[in-house]
Amino acid sequence: MRLAVTSDIHIDKNGDVALTALAERVSALRPDVLLVSGDIATSPAIYLQTLLTLKSVAPELLLVAGNHDVWTTPDAALRGLDSFVRLEKILPALAREAGARLLDEAPVEIGGIGFVGSLGWYDLSTRERLLDVPDSAYHAGEWGGLRWMDHHYANWYQEGHRLDCVAVAGLLRARLAQHLAGMTTRRIVAATHMLAFSEQIHRKPHPGWSFVNAFMGSYALGELLRADPRVALHIAGHTHLPSDVRIGRLRAVVSPLGYKGEWAGATVEQAVRRAVTLIEL
Repeated sequence: MRLAVTSDIHIDKNGDVALTALAERVSALRPDVLLVSGDIATSPAIYLQTLLTLKSVAPELLLVAGNHDVWTTPDAALRGLDSFVRLEKILPALAREAGARLLDEAPVEIGGIGFVGSLGWYDLSTRERLLDVPDSAYHAGEWGGLRWMDHHYANWYQEGHRLDCVAVAGLLRARLAQHLAGMTTRRIVAATHMLAFSEQIHRKPHPGWSFVNAFMGSYALGELLRADPRVALHIAGHTHLPSDVRIGRLRAVVSPLGYKGEWAGATVEQAVRRAVTLIEL
């Protein structure tokens, strides 16, 4: 099986030119399966158009949600359109309309290989302990003039109460565990938007960068994946920085497109070529 993977394509920011280049690259690679590991677009209309375009060049299109995909305003969340509604109702409906499959909703078996996935969430386990920042700053998402925008636009409610990031991470991890437990295949590809391993976290000697690293993922996700010997490949996103590392038996790949301002002078075609990794399963 030829599996093409990418993430963080942000078509609502990068525009149709990026989507066209991405579709052309996928078409040239001729994968059996295309897996996009989150952050497609916040706009439902652009999200759907992106899926329709990508499905036209890939026999199977698999997705997991990204944090930007579930963004909603605080006012909308209070009216009942919170991030759970985006994740559980809106994104699955858009995926079905495009002929794609959202792994957050249900796992998939293709050619004897199981695919499971989740947005995941961050539980602050990736924070840098040497940074002198109080817990309250992490839970507020603000420190030193920085503001992590998920704390404004990712609004998770349960029974009328807003959940904090640790609670959301626990709920989504439990769902992923259920999906893993229900798979009967001998080989599994696991996809999350959030990072799961310390080897995927990029460190820089900058306090702001170190603060933001707290919101990169959850090491408990990695423990869950390592505990299942059938999982040999993990695909993630979120960081906008690529990596391809071996963690014991498990290969962990991050292959993001990111924002065009991060392409370091590359053309859109060059950026897309770097952003799509082909894996033979």
